Amino acid sequence: MSDQFPDVDNAALEALRELMQEDYPLLLETFLADANVRLTQLREALVSDDLEAFRQAAHSFKGSCGNMGALALEHACLNAEKAALEGDAHAASSSYSRIRERFTRLQAILS
Repeated sequence: MSDQFPDVDNAALEALRELMQEDYPLLLETFLADANVRLTQLREALVSDDLEAFRQAAHSFKGSCGNMGALALEHACLNAEKAALEGDAHAASSSYSRIRERFTRLQAILS
């Protein structure tokens, strides 16, 4: 299945570079560290079968992805949030796998 969203919005990243200037590397480092925390929260919520915690983590992650112009990852988080809202643990688990995949791709792009 091909992605309908690009991994990143290059214009958004360029705007962040211009805005943050020498602090841009710190912004990326902070985003990546926060993303790892969110991934852990998502995994732990799935393991404990807590779809509300999963939804909250997906929602927060979606927001930070949007701020960073991480379009494919933002969309994967949106799908995870929807799955949790619908009470679909199987779809939430599938969404988590897509989130991890897109985060791995994003790390390669940002490094």
